[in-house]
Amino acid sequence: MSVYTSVNIEELKIWLQDYALDDLTDYQGIKSGITNTNYFLMTAHDRFVLTLFEKNTIEDLPYFVDLMAHLAEHSFLCPRPIFKKNGTALSILKNKPALIVTCLKGKELTKPEVNHCAAVGKSLAELHVKSANFEAQHQNTRDLNWIKKTANSLFDALPQDENQLLKEEILYQEKQNYKLPIATIHGDLFRDNVLFLNDEVTGFIDFYYACTDYLVLDVAIAVNDWCVNDDGSFDKARLNAFLDAYKKIRSFNDDEDQAWNDMLRLASLRFWVSRLNDFYHVEEGELTYTKDPNHFKKILKQRIGS
Repeated sequence: MSVYTSVNIEELKIWLQDYALDDLTDYQGIKSGITNTNYFLMTAHDRFVLTLFEKNTIEDLPYFVDLMAHLAEHSFLCPRPIFKKNGTALSILKNKPALIVTCLKGKELTKPEVNHCAAVGKSLAELHVKSANFEAQHQNTRDLNWIKKTANSLFDALPQDENQLLKEEILYQEKQNYKLPIATIHGDLFRDNVLFLNDEVTGFIDFYYACTDYLVLDVAIAVNDWCVNDDGSFDKARLNAFLDAYKKIRSFNDDEDQAWNDMLRLASLRFWVSRLNDFYHVEEGELTYTKDPNHFKKILKQRIGS
């Protein structure tokens, strides 16, 4: 959610004439996150989030709009797409695909406690259940093939120990043959993508890595962020609270139980490679920052050692 594409208020006011919204009173760039350009849009009575997609074409995006609309219609707490007067949600702004969604109340947590992890686990299970009848499918653009391709662009830049670790873990994952339940997943449920108010979840945001993949992978991605200590090890109390709350709504089957640690490793690998890629292939932006790849290297080492 960095700001790569600058937009001024006059450009926004003209562009917003296609929407049945109150007049824009103010706007503000959102600097957290690393993929797309985001702004808060303020009107007299409401606040919205405008996203300009830096890497997607407009043809890539209807899946995400339809998913958020589906979840909102099924009373799941997530942003609701705002449609234009002509009945479409997606548009073009500054030569980039653009979307406006409702702005949810609450804020992200930096230091979640046991009760917060239980609340997120419960909400993630509800997402998986409520999206079960969402028929559209979307390939995971950050799957093992992407990991391998991206790693090939990094090997020459990495120190020897990281080079070896990366090659060995990719080889390990290539040897696996997972047969696990597949459906719609969020794909990026980190702390900055969940909002809280008074210790209650008020919504999940940033669905732009949502896809059709292993449900247990979605859980692994989440706990690798919500339930870890600084050294990458699990805080067992937070982990147990998350999993217990999740499984009360959707339990793991035997195959998922057996593959659990491998999913934790795959999730760690994906985000380590993603952060390495952002670190070594920096993009220019007005308000941008790069997250530390060493964090997920530590997590991956912990999962390998489990």
